[in-house]
Amino acid sequence: MKVSLHSVRKYITDIFLPNRCPACSKLIKWDMLLCNECKSRMHLAADELCSVCGRNVCSDHSQLAFDNCIALFYYEQPTINAIYALKHNKAVNLAEYSASLLKKQLEKLGIADKADLVTSVPMSKKKLRKRRYNQAEIIAKCLSQSLDKPFDAHLLLHSPSLTEHHKLSKADRVTDAQSSYFPNPKHNAVKGKTVILCDDVYTTGATVNACAKCLKQMGAKRVVAVCIAAAKLEERRYEDS
Repeated sequence: MKVSLHSVRKYITDIFLPNRCPACSKLIKWDMLLCNECKSRMHLAADELCSVCGRNVCSDHSQLAFDNCIALFYYEQPTINAIYALKHNKAVNLAEYSASLLKKQLEKLGIADKADLVTSVPMSKKKLRKRRYNQAEIIAKCLSQSLDKPFDAHLLLHSPSLTEHHKLSKADRVTDAQSSYFPNPKHNAVKGKTVILCDDVYTTGATVNACAKCLKQMGAKRVVAVCIAAAKLEERRYEDS
């Protein structure tokens, strides 16, 4: 039986830093990614969502720069806790768990084999210095390994506004995102390629749409956005927006 180096590392790490479920912090076996209880509570919603806009209530597809969007779960508990652990404590279990599920969804849509490379929504240099890692990049790395496709974290650049993105209104998020993300002129090798763009949470969609627009400007043939979780929209909320 062949044992991977990754498994050996996880086993040894568990001796000094016991493995915990990222959603509830319960101690779990070294080779588990989530506890069984949290896993059962994380409702896989991908098949309920539109494969184009990634919504349970469709948005205007004509306004989308990306060609498809896949989100695995609704942004609700215990998924929120697991994302928080990934975002602030570098608890990579959720990223590893999600990578295999995202691969299955990409295979269902016939995209997995056609994908040329995987990238992530960039983080500003200031925020990266403060947090020391980009959670979207961790997700992208896990997915690239699962798909056996190359990963490039340097396709796009992020220049943040003075106001934090999550504090803005939906309309302001769109404007802010469009002015905050740029193609990286030093990394422009995407012409004619299908690019998988990774992020953690899909709320208004302004960020992934702005990044997809940049990738299309760089010559990408197809951009597929993938996220761990998406905000669940109500019918009335969509009609009023």
